[in-house]
Amino acid sequence: MKSILISVLGDDKLGLLDSLSEIIVSHDGDWIESNMFTVEAKFAGILRVNVPSKNAEKLMKELTSSKLGLQIACEETAPVKLSDYKSYNIELIGQNHVGIINKLSHVLTYDLKANVEGIKTEVINSSMASSQQLFKAQINLHLPMSIDERLIKEKLELIADEMMVEIYSYES
Repeated sequence: MKSILISVLGDDKLGLLDSLSEIIVSHDGDWIESNMFTVEAKFAGILRVNVPSKNAEKLMKELTSSKLGLQIACEETAPVKLSDYKSYNIELIGQNHVGIINKLSHVLTYDLKANVEGIKTEVINSSMASSQQLFKAQINLHLPMSIDERLIKEKLELIADEMMVEIYSYES
C-alpha cells in the first residue's frame, strides 16, 4: 500500500469532488484525510489517499493529466516518527494588522523550534465596533519534548504583548 498526498487548486464548479473521488476509487484508492474549501470562487484542497502499490503511479498520472480544470500535484509520502515531539495548540485573537503571522512564526521557528502542523486563520468584524477587524488563528504545532513549558509561555506572552493580541496555548 502507498500513501499519496494530493493538492488541488482551480475554479470552483459543480461536481469537482465527485470527479476527483471517482478517479481515486477507480484505482482502488481509499480517501483517508482531507481539508478542502472554497475561497473567492476558487476550490483548493489537500488530501491523502492510500492506494495499492501497483496502482500508485497510474493514479498519480491520471490525476495530474485529468481534464477537471484543476492544478493537481501528487507526491508519495511516508510515515513520520513523532515520538520526540509533543503536540501543542495555540489560539490567537486580536486587532488585525500586517505581520501577525510573520512575527508569530518567527518566534515559533527560532525560539521554540516548533513545526507548524496546521493553521487556520480568518479576519472577522469585531462585535464591539463594526469598523474594527479582528484576526483569529488556530495553530497546531509539534514542539521538541526538551522545550520547557515555562519557556513556551514566556515567549508566547512576550509576542502577545508586542502585537497586542491574546494568545491561549495548551498541550494536546
